[in-house]
Amino acid sequence: MTFRMVSAILLFVLAGQAQAQAPKTDRPCSAPGISYWSLLGAVNIGYADGHLRIDKLYAVCLPMPATPSDSNYAYNPEQGGKLATVLRSADGQALTTYVWNAENISGLWELSDYKIVGGFDSSKPLSAGTYVLEFQLEGAAFYRFPFSVSTLASDDPYQPPGTRWFLDAPWNEDGNIFYQRNDPESSLRFTTWVRDKVGHEAKRSVPYEAKLMRARDSSVIGIDKGTLNVTAHWAQADLFFAPPGSEASARLKAGDVLREDGAYRVQLTLEGKPAGSYGFNVVGGKIPLQGRQDERTAPADRIVDYLYGGRYRSWWIKRDSATAQVAQ
Repeated sequence: MTFRMVSAILLFVLAGQAQAQAPKTDRPCSAPGISYWSLLGAVNIGYADGHLRIDKLYAVCLPMPATPSDSNYAYNPEQGGKLATVLRSADGQALTTYVWNAENISGLWELSDYKIVGGFDSSKPLSAGTYVLEFQLEGAAFYRFPFSVSTLASDDPYQPPGTRWFLDAPWNEDGNIFYQRNDPESSLRFTTWVRDKVGHEAKRSVPYEAKLMRARDSSVIGIDKGTLNVTAHWAQADLFFAPPGSEASARLKAGDVLREDGAYRVQLTLEGKPAGSYGFNVVGGKIPLQGRQDERTAPADRIVDYLYGGRYRSWWIKRDSATAQVAQ
């Protein structure tokens, strides 16, 4: 089956374009936040230098600054409102501050680039440990993105000895379920993130198999298998299930799952080894929110899922087991 790597940033550009024609949503803005999809696609670390890098991000529900800048960017490092991201260590120490250029595009805020101010030497690599990106409006924190860093000694015989850096949580913790327009007749998609955690740059073709299982009778109701290329960097993997016994090109519809309440699980293997198990429930023909996406979670820590101008959503589910070296 064809395997696709979909850009989270493209998804949110489309989201911004769609919002201009979007009807009013039943999930209006209640608090500012940063798109979780864009965070997973934009936050990365230098494999050989350990430097944190942040690419374009998208935010929702930001207020218009009391004094916008004279440029297209209402938030600007030099003038106008101040939208900043503070990198903090586990003990709360502020390490680096990024001050953004941000503009409102059809209701979706695009954080395009930033200026680094203060903090420690930006040429210094991050050490292994846990960190948080704290987003601030005019100096007041409104959103948090925790993540962790690990290291390995280089084992590349063609490179000098050294250290290799990796981002871990939350890429190895979360999966996602989505179906277009939240229409039960649309294909069900499962997304996870994969990589090969090794001390040398490499690209391998890895066989995978994903099964969607119903807990009531342990039956397999959908399957996807094939190969995918993995490197030492996280890549988004979008999987589509085919009903058992059907052609590989067939697609399981969301309604095939939603029609029966109960517990379900996606089980993923890479190279024949368990790589993740993701459980979710269907209640009243719908998938309830869970974990940090649950709306009872404080806004600063809640997963922001704002697809197509808030018209639709996807569902974030936790990975509760993984043993394979690939995608750890």
